[in-house]
Amino acid sequence: MFRRQSLEDRVIEIRNDNDRAGWLISEFKPFIASVAQKRAGKFLEYGVDDELSVGLSAFKEAMDSYDKERGKFLSFARLVINMRLIDYYRKQSKKGKGKNLSLDDDDDPVSGLIDSISMEQYRVNDENDKRIIEIMEYRTELRKWGITLEQLAEISPRKEALREQYKEVAREIVKHSFMLRELMKTKRLPLKELAEIMTVHRKKLERGRIYIIAMVLAMVGNLSYMDIRRGGGR
Repeated sequence: MFRRQSLEDRVIEIRNDNDRAGWLISEFKPFIASVAQKRAGKFLEYGVDDELSVGLSAFKEAMDSYDKERGKFLSFARLVINMRLIDYYRKQSKKGKGKNLSLDDDDDPVSGLIDSISMEQYRVNDENDKRIIEIMEYRTELRKWGITLEQLAEISPRKEALREQYKEVAREIVKHSFMLRELMKTKRLPLKELAEIMTVHRKKLERGRIYIIAMVLAMVGNLSYMDIRRGGGR
């Protein structure tokens, strides 16, 4: 059974590998944009707005300087992005354009601040960060199986009873390691094995293949915020 690597461990492992670091930055471009847009107070577009270039550089800076004592990585990255944007707007104000910020010229919004801010402040929006991480990691895992979140939403059974039945199938696969190994190896539902322990028609299993696989991936990934194992939500 695979175990998800935490974002914090991923950052530390790949930050000195330019290619892999670039992939992670690309993966989190929506997060970077959301932080920058909240600071800017307007919609921003990659390739058009300088704030997003600042945000990308700040995210890489956060990766390079992060250690686990700083708390959750996304909370730390959010802080660095915001501080670098404050720097950017201060410079723009000095040039007579952009936002006017009431910062003294001698202030350095970043130096010293990152190390002195309390751990609690790094955990601002931590619950939301966890949801963001889970959705992004789930999207990445689904993509390996040729499944998109949009496709999953489209084929998700409308009837709660059928959704719950498919989730129960997924639970049985996760519970029996031999079936889980077969699924992970072949990317096919272990229909024969399922038929021996469950009274679900083969055709129904085949129709629900994508949904069942998606539920298995969510369960083995321990996606707590998706409320899948308890049968809530889709």
